[in-house]
Amino acid sequence: MAKKVHAAPGRPARAAAKSGRRARVITAASTAAVALIAVTATATGAVAQGGAAGPGAPERIGAGPRVPAGATVTGATASGTTLHLSVNLAPRDPQALADFVTAVSTPGNAQYHHYLAKGRFASVFGPTRATIAGVTGALRAGGLSPGKVSPDGLSIPVTATAAQASHAFDTGFHNVRLKDGTTDYLNTSAPSLPASVASSVTGIVGLSSVNTVSSHHSAVRPASRHTSFRSTRASADSATSSAVSGRSSSAATADGYTPALCADFTGSGLTDGADYYSPGKLAGAYGMTSSATEGAGQSVAVFELENVDDGSIAAYQACAGTNTSVSHVYVDTTAGAGAPATDGSVGVESALDIEDLIGLVPGASIIDYQGPDAESATDQNVLDVYQRMVTDDQAQVISTSWGECEAVESSATANAENTVFAEAAAQGQSVVAASGDDGSSDCYRATGSTAKAVDDPASQPYVTGVGGTTMTTSGSTSTQTTWGNADGGTGGGVSSRWAPVVYQGGVATTSKRAVPDVAALADPAHGYPVYFQDDSQSAGPVPGIVGGTSAAAPTWAAAIVQANAGTACQANGQVGFLNNALYRAARGSYPASFWDVTSGGNSVYATGYTATAGYDEVTGLGSPRQAGLTSALCPARGTAATGASTFHALSSPKRLLDTRNGTGWGLSSIPTTKPLVAGGTAPVKVEGAGGIPSSGVTAVVLNLTVTGTTGAGSLIAWADGTSKPSTSNLNWTGASQTIAASATVKVAADGVVDLWTSSTTHLIADVQGYYTSGTTGSKYTALTPARLLDTRSKVGISTTSKITNAVISLKVRGHGGVPTGATSAVLNLTATQTVGGGYLEAYPEGATRPTASNVNWSATGTTIPNLVIVPIGSDGNVSIYVHGTSHVIADVSGYFSTSGSTFDTVTPLRLLDTRQTTALGSGKTLAVQISGRDAIPSTGVKAVVLTVTVTGTTGSGYLTAWADGGSRPTASNLNWTQGKTIANQVIVPVGSDGKVDFYTSSTTNVLADVAGYIS
Repeated sequence: MAKKVHAAPGRPARAAAKSGRRARVITAASTAAVALIAVTATATGAVAQGGAAGPGAPERIGAGPRVPAGATVTGATASGTTLHLSVNLAPRDPQALADFVTAVSTPGNAQYHHYLAKGRFASVFGPTRATIAGVTGALRAGGLSPGKVSPDGLSIPVTATAAQASHAFDTGFHNVRLKDGTTDYLNTSAPSLPASVASSVTGIVGLSSVNTVSSHHSAVRPASRHTSFRSTRASADSATSSAVSGRSSSAATADGYTPALCADFTGSGLTDGADYYSPGKLAGAYGMTSSATEGAGQSVAVFELENVDDGSIAAYQACAGTNTSVSHVYVDTTAGAGAPATDGSVGVESALDIEDLIGLVPGASIIDYQGPDAESATDQNVLDVYQRMVTDDQAQVISTSWGECEAVESSATANAENTVFAEAAAQGQSVVAASGDDGSSDCYRATGSTAKAVDDPASQPYVTGVGGTTMTTSGSTSTQTTWGNADGGTGGGVSSRWAPVVYQGGVATTSKRAVPDVAALADPAHGYPVYFQDDSQSAGPVPGIVGGTSAAAPTWAAAIVQANAGTACQANGQVGFLNNALYRAARGSYPASFWDVTSGGNSVYATGYTATAGYDEVTGLGSPRQAGLTSALCPARGTAATGASTFHALSSPKRLLDTRNGTGWGLSSIPTTKPLVAGGTAPVKVEGAGGIPSSGVTAVVLNLTVTGTTGAGSLIAWADGTSKPSTSNLNWTGASQTIAASATVKVAADGVVDLWTSSTTHLIADVQGYYTSGTTGSKYTALTPARLLDTRSKVGISTTSKITNAVISLKVRGHGGVPTGATSAVLNLTATQTVGGGYLEAYPEGATRPTASNVNWSATGTTIPNLVIVPIGSDGNVSIYVHGTSHVIADVSGYFSTSGSTFDTVTPLRLLDTRQTTALGSGKTLAVQISGRDAIPSTGVKAVVLTVTVTGTTGSGYLTAWADGGSRPTASNLNWTQGKTIANQVIVPVGSDGKVDFYTSSTTNVLADVAGYIS
């Protein structure tokens, strides 16, 4: 994985010492190294954000650097050492950028595949002019000379000496000798800027020259079973000259596209599909198309930190019979600079990337973005190349086979990359990256550590990490296992930096972002045919076989190029941000879109991960099945159902999600039973599931239950493809709890709702009914809440005893204002004075008791409510089954029938939070304005759907909600005991003044979040 060395044939390259050139430059910058003393920045003339001058106290940005493992500090960095820095800025609204990427990646969203036009990022999401001016002013005030801001507005270049940077950023510098003998410089503390601008800066890249970025390919082995490189190309000196580079190549020009390649490989004595994979054989294994024009009209860019030998590229094209356009863009370097690609080491990575793409998508245009040599490149150089690839916006697909251990990379660099890759996603560019060749121990070659670690940028949330497999083909049958042995193996594991990502919810149930996302052939024993230059072997390019995840990444890039060129993407827009599309495809049609790799592991230096059915941290979702994948990646746009809606109650609740047994959890054919992790998201397919129509659904009524909780937490439900709101639907206060709450959730055009939890827990979602934009459903009529049942006082029942494992027959029609024509009732069910654990189930009398519960409790003495919408039996009654022992209360607040009012969804919004003002006192009433807020009309609103939460409760109590201007009813909506945080859905009438009233019997804080309204 380290910078390439000529290792033994068939074995991957092992660590090699980095060039000492940087060490010499550092020590030569001054004849006597002078210690740089950290000086407090005195930017009294700094310009504050917004352009106004004024002082600002210094504020550190990010975390201080760490001396790499195995490195030693050798002294102070020379004061005259030149640093090339970039001050990286945050987007003007990071959440808006993230939301936009989600929107353009979600089928049915109005913005689906409507990507940002080229050059628009700066004006839409880049920092404001005032922010740029403020940061620039602060830099000047610190004695620096900032350059012109980047085209996307995300970075300001600065060239300074170490002394100037030390003064401006209040940090010292020292030299460190790495374990490979290289000497680099490193800042001693996190940089500082005035507080007035520090919040606008994500980090400053270039304060350290420590960089372990490397390519991920194996050593090259001869393209012959019995000969060495020297004898393989004996005739090279007499070969015709390459028109591209002037170097000779003996490969004969083929007559047209030859996916099986020429005699250099077919006549080598090696077997295609066993010893190596020609483009045709590889394409056939993955169901990809082979033709001379495949990928026509598409562009793919490759990231390189080394020179490209054009003669080798020409030799491959002659062997394959292709004429693919290959162009070069130089970033922080110039053509011909750096080490020549002639030693059998330099140039192998670039040859592998470009030639793999030529073989699989010969009709595409390939753009080589080349930075300085890896041995001398800094993090700043790496970032510059990525940023140029994105801001140029010339290629729909970006492939990188270079990376470094995530733990070694600075947070400043990682954060800057993250924003650049988000920019790529917003523009519709797909980015794939090799996951590394050191198995689960990605830091091994950089630091010697065998601890679990993953590679950057493969671990970046907006990048698709590509792992590696071993594959052999016999006839039409191919077998594939994980690539992993003592010589190398696929990188994979769990990020130490990035939080769980929405798209992996229910698939990779890990505490943070899991890597890789997908995989492809990487084992060098069955690798990729290439031409490369080795002057010690021949005057012209020589054929060889090479492997590594460096090969798997461009293979996936080719798969995306083929998808973009396909009918579905041509009609519906290019893939863009790949991960959202990949995991959506896996949930919907996993066997059709992916080749699941179920055996092997990535234990190379230490015990790693093992492949299993479905997703794993070894090969991700697996390898491509191109035919199914192409259509799945670019589904039709669709349209979200909107407008006034009517309700359809299900005859009995249907379970859509149960993480305990895998219902609705995991891939389409491979469920998982792991809980939802803290900060994780569970996408739940609603449309087409549980008796719900496959289209036209505007909202769904869910009963959400958490069980096996691991600590206090909250749950948020919202429409997939939209921003996660700052509201909540369910709250709990500790471990080992089981608690439920109903929620009315807007449904996205893709028919999915998302469920997020703040702590690890199992999660259940039962659907009670749904709303559609048609008029065929029922309409709602609000009632003054009335108590139909209270077992404590013989209301609706002839006993005052607690109910134990029995069914209560509750009369509904003709009671509490419910007419004979009502089809469903809205009941607030409360269990109180419970004994042990238990639950309630409400269902139409005469029907089979469902397996879904409505109210749950896990301890004696619990009081807990939940709103249910339950169909009424033909006899006018509702059955309530009590499992366990409890008193039961049922209050009716409305009903559905053929007459009444319709429902409209809104984006969830918090309308009330007394924690921001004063708690609602015991016996007090608070009026809250509803009409005219959020998307709620200012007139005509009859009722509102709220999630009401009490927290910071000071004693036992209850809450009642009603229309302002009316009399407070005797029924309650929430009940609690001291110290509990309880949430419940409430459908409450709105007064003629547009307000609702909240009354609490004991002092507590009250929160109210709106989900929709009745009008």
